[in-house]
Amino acid sequence: TLNQKFKIPVIFDEFFGRSQPESYKSARPKFNSDELIQQSKKILNYVELSWMLQNRFNWLKESLYKFGEILAKYSEYLDHQQIRSKEIKNSLTPIVDEIEAGSIEIFSANIWRNQTNINKYCSLTNELVKAEFWKPLNVNEFCPEERMKRHRFIEGLDSAFLFKVGVYKYHHGTAQNVIYIWQINPEANETEIVNKNYEVRTKLKAQLQIFHTRAMKKELIENFELQVGKCEKARLRHIISDLLGDFSASENSTSHKVDERVDIMIELGDPEFITDLRHLNSGPTNCKYDTFWNYGKKYFESTINETVLAVDERRHDMIQHLAQAISIRDLRQQVANLCPPNTEIPSEQWLRLQFWPRNPTYLSSLKYTGILDAKFMVQSRQLRNNHIDNHYASALFRYLKELAITFKDYSWLIFMDDKHRCKVGEPGYPVAAVERGKQVIVSCSKSFIVSDHDFTKCGIIPSVIMFCDIPTSIEESFYQGKVYAGLKDSIFQPSNPMRHNTELYNLLKNDDIQNPFLFIYTDGGPDHRVNYLRVQLSLISLFMSLDLDLLVAVRTPPGHSWKNPVERIMSILNLGLQCIGLMRTEMDKEFEELIKCCNSMEDIRNKAKEEPHLKEQFLNSLFPTIELMENLIKRLELKEEPFETFKPASEEEMTVLWDSLLLIDDSLTIEDNSKKSIQNKFKFLEFYNHCCRSRHYFFEIKKCGLSDCHICNPVRCDAETWLKIHNFPDPIPTLDGKKYKSFEELYGKETTEEYRPSLKEKKKSNENNNEMGFRPSAQHCKNVGTLIQCGECDKWHVNDVIYSKSKLSSHENDELTRFLDEIQYTCSDTFYDISSSKGINIQSSHSTDDSLKKLFSIVKVNNTLTCNSPIEILYYSSKLFKESLCFNCGAECEEENNYGEYFPYCEDCSASVKNKKRRSKENKFVKSSRCKNV
Repeated sequence: TLNQKFKIPVIFDEFFGRSQPESYKSARPKFNSDELIQQSKKILNYVELSWMLQNRFNWLKESLYKFGEILAKYSEYLDHQQIRSKEIKNSLTPIVDEIEAGSIEIFSANIWRNQTNINKYCSLTNELVKAEFWKPLNVNEFCPEERMKRHRFIEGLDSAFLFKVGVYKYHHGTAQNVIYIWQINPEANETEIVNKNYEVRTKLKAQLQIFHTRAMKKELIENFELQVGKCEKARLRHIISDLLGDFSASENSTSHKVDERVDIMIELGDPEFITDLRHLNSGPTNCKYDTFWNYGKKYFESTINETVLAVDERRHDMIQHLAQAISIRDLRQQVANLCPPNTEIPSEQWLRLQFWPRNPTYLSSLKYTGILDAKFMVQSRQLRNNHIDNHYASALFRYLKELAITFKDYSWLIFMDDKHRCKVGEPGYPVAAVERGKQVIVSCSKSFIVSDHDFTKCGIIPSVIMFCDIPTSIEESFYQGKVYAGLKDSIFQPSNPMRHNTELYNLLKNDDIQNPFLFIYTDGGPDHRVNYLRVQLSLISLFMSLDLDLLVAVRTPPGHSWKNPVERIMSILNLGLQCIGLMRTEMDKEFEELIKCCNSMEDIRNKAKEEPHLKEQFLNSLFPTIELMENLIKRLELKEEPFETFKPASEEEMTVLWDSLLLIDDSLTIEDNSKKSIQNKFKFLEFYNHCCRSRHYFFEIKKCGLSDCHICNPVRCDAETWLKIHNFPDPIPTLDGKKYKSFEELYGKETTEEYRPSLKEKKKSNENNNEMGFRPSAQHCKNVGTLIQCGECDKWHVNDVIYSKSKLSSHENDELTRFLDEIQYTCSDTFYDISSSKGINIQSSHSTDDSLKKLFSIVKVNNTLTCNSPIEILYYSSKLFKESLCFNCGAECEEENNYGEYFPYCEDCSASVKNKKRRSKENKFVKSSRCKNV
């Protein structure tokens, strides 16, 4: 360039880099030699003007004159280069001759090497010592990449070794292109050295790259066509290059791309392979939209907004659905909103063609480029669930990720969840693992059709724990890391908070680095509800066992577990489970007879209490099934990182983790899992109030950091890092109320959850949205006599009401019981919503769903109830249930509180609720005067 050839005065540096040709509407004409001469003359004429001779322009005159001369000299240089370039192109011999460009030097041994040179040439010296005498090594493999350091490395070879070496240098152009070095035999005489060096040079000469001129290639192509006839120029260029070893560059970029395509044709060995030039057409195929494509890929990776990519609500498919972009136009607009200003935005039709084709066998698939790793399909169903705290909880998840990034070198970021229960059939009756009927291979040349949607007595629950590789920026992907999966029996190894955290503890304690900070993100199920005391106790025991300095556990809002990145692992798990049918092996006859009498998981647990060996026999019958699933899971991987499995936590391991709580308060017992039971555990309450912060969607345990504290242990991290640790912030909306403040604005400030939307939620009307179709009564309750508990607020609601006045049959009762064992109910749900979330269409005519369709046509649940609603009055008026529950919060009350003028209230609610609910007066039938006279 101009500045490389001639040194432009520094005074003009500020004018460079201002031109932006890409913003011009039309291309500017290129400078040629004549144009430079004209510009040089104009500048030199300015220097001779009278006003330029004034003293105030002395600072400019000399520099301007020098710049004018530089332009003139550069014009001469370009003319000279053009003449030389034409001579090279028209030459019929290679420009570079090895005899002139190649040279051999011999360097004697240097015994006065300094330590710097010893370290600098250590690796090259070791290789020369290992190699045979006269065996050349390529010095370029040992040179630094930086140009100046490489030059100094080569220049220092003459004094780098304790033995005599020979060096061959071959210059092709302005830089050293080839340089080889070899060790000379110290016992060889001068004649032998000369002969050996000549042999080495001859061998190296054969390896040198040859660069033919355009005239040479043109002459060869013309001579070839005279002999064999006309042929494609691209194929002829390849033949000449391959036979003669020509390494010269293509004439232009178009020829280069064509030559690459021909190389592929030859490598594939397909003479009919068509040289496709369509991708060379001008138009949208250039890099004009590269910025938009890059942000589109980030959008699909869910790195910009964690609410973008979601699995299907049924979670049985291998396809993940885009939860927010509802059309091509909408996707284009959302990605455009993420792009920097002035980014080129493609049209909707061109965006559509960047996807993968729906069917690669169709001819239309040739139009798709596949730049975006996605398909455009119409999803048959979308997530219908919504929650008022959706945005609030999303802000908490973002805060958690940013906190993990801030302390990346000291933290674990863990994503946890359970996959939907995989049903296990009875011996001889396999059931599809992912609830999709298909053929399953069981052995060579054998197959059978598995059942689908059948209710089974036993099942296996895969628990997934993902150790996230924390990125360096919030814009990068969190969907990467090590995945562990554990398989548990749903009857005797049910999911609970202590089991989950024991399994996590077993994995963390075996990690190579014992970090002081732990961040956990889970769904909002009852075994992960961070505002439940039993969940908090398990987290505190994990905190104590690992001696953590900080633990933050955040959960998703109800119905939005798809926000958890580990939910996307379920799609990968289905790859391994889609092709298998599950059934347990047969137990001894006496135990099989016991199982046949059981209609639910609770019945099996009760039988196991009566017959101690039943549990062992039952788990052994599931062992081959679990082993099969584990082998399949180990074949799966996430971004080339293979899955691993872990064993379910045993009762003994859970007890050991629980015992860590005794370090806080030795009066705690394993039955202490309610707020009422810990009211007199003063040491524990002291620790809880000192170190813990409980919110609706997160739970934080943090040491105080004081060395003389008698409540918590000293911190493990260094003092400088600990000074940066603050309480986890609650989201606070911005002034316009449209979004929440950033993590940087809130971290280090005291916040409360006063802005949580569900705190302000109004109670729903019991008349407007009731989907039962009738008004429930006590008799309707008695027709079922079953309770269902909300997994969100832990309240019990009557699973009322029967549309028919007749009671359920025993078969319908069993079917309902099995269904309730497998679902997670939340206030305001209906059986239609729950069934749909399980992939069961109770409105279809599918034979496997007919029985549920009939059942749920008469069995209803009151969907007008919310988590803020009191206990249903029918719970008390039906007189079916003996437990005395608080009318306001659902907690157990003293028995004497169940009678009197008001409904029962616990001690806390009795003090806080002013307007208590009165019981309705019972009608007393008194004989009228007419009856008395009769």
